[in-house]
Amino acid sequence: MRIALVDDNRDDLQTLHRCLTENLISDCDIVEFTDGDEFLKNFTDNSYDLIVLDIYMGELTGIDIAREIRKMDSHVLIAFGTASNEFAAESYEVNACYYLKKPFDRKHVSDMLNRINYKELELSRTVLLPNGEKILLRSILYADYASHRITLHCKQNRNVNLRTSFSEIEDMLCSYSFFYSPCKGIVVNFYEVATQADDTFLMSDGTRLPISRRKASEVLNAYSSFRFEQIRKELLQ
Repeated sequence: MRIALVDDNRDDLQTLHRCLTENLISDCDIVEFTDGDEFLKNFTDNSYDLIVLDIYMGELTGIDIAREIRKMDSHVLIAFGTASNEFAAESYEVNACYYLKKPFDRKHVSDMLNRINYKELELSRTVLLPNGEKILLRSILYADYASHRITLHCKQNRNVNLRTSFSEIEDMLCSYSFFYSPCKGIVVNFYEVATQADDTFLMSDGTRLPISRRKASEVLNAYSSFRFEQIRKELLQ
């Protein structure tokens, strides 16, 4: 799950970030912005699953930013964080999903996440492939590269073949923290690792994938951190 937080108050940003991290069970990437213009310059369609906007920010209000977002992305969830109900009517205009009252706390953030059904949102996250096809991110078990062709190995024995560079697919998938490249030409989905031996990952479909000796320490540290974070969040549930 990818979340953008836009607020010119750094203390509020830190509090909201902490409350989200404490509540979210699945893995997520949270990006912070203290300036609305900076956020819009970096925003593209399908960049985030949820955007939380402060209402009062310099020249651009959260409503102004939301209107610009809707010109590019009609599906992303938008929530407003504010201490006032002054813009409640305008929030409907941009199809806001939630009004998160300040000061932020863990319970109110939990209520917001439950309202938007974030667990289902994570499972339904799609990415746009270079061939124009959309695919469920969590359906990908692993990707490999051979003979100038990328193969995405997916659930239900489905394969997607692409003529593109490995670096393009690696950059796309590994921008999500649960994907990682254990060796040249392979990217794995950590959620789909059944077990890990010293030099291989056994995937959920029974495939064994090698771990590079040169990258072994780096790869195993990344996988251990992923597993630790999953266990920690499950205990907080």
